[in-house]
Amino acid sequence: MIPDDASHDRTGAPPRVHDPRVDDPRVVHARISDEPLEPAALERLVTEPHVGAVTTFTGRVRDHDPQAAGEVVALDYSCHPDAERALHEVAADVLAEHDPHGGTRVAVAHRIGRLEVGDPAIVVAVAAAHRAVTFAVCEALVEQVKARVPVWKHQREADGRSTWSNLGVS
Repeated sequence: MIPDDASHDRTGAPPRVHDPRVDDPRVVHARISDEPLEPAALERLVTEPHVGAVTTFTGRVRDHDPQAAGEVVALDYSCHPDAERALHEVAADVLAEHDPHGGTRVAVAHRIGRLEVGDPAIVVAVAAAHRAVTFAVCEALVEQVKARVPVWKHQREADGRSTWSNLGVS
């Protein structure tokens, strides 16, 4: 049943609430994707003529993990339905903390699905007039994504063992 009042749209879904973190224009791209990630594409999204520095981080699947009993052969990433919104909020929060008045621009993408060793799992691109803020924002964003975005990792090992991690993300 569709409510008669304006508090819901025609589908019955509640209206989208304005959230300045999700609407921050400095976050030019915040996506969870099952498609391969392209670091150069994210760099292009943040680069403008006034930009003097671009810092890019690419986190790749590696063949080992100190917690693993054997060789890691693949990771299966999955996420909560609100993970993309959380990703955008985290990016906006990091910008608010590290560059509250500046022209820093951020693009961030996290992969889901099965990833093989060497595949990019997360890409962060940060552009600003000067390098110091790009380094600070990039590092903080990577750490906050790992801590706050509900993306889970099912690690597959060569001997058939598997373990889940990142299940405690808030």
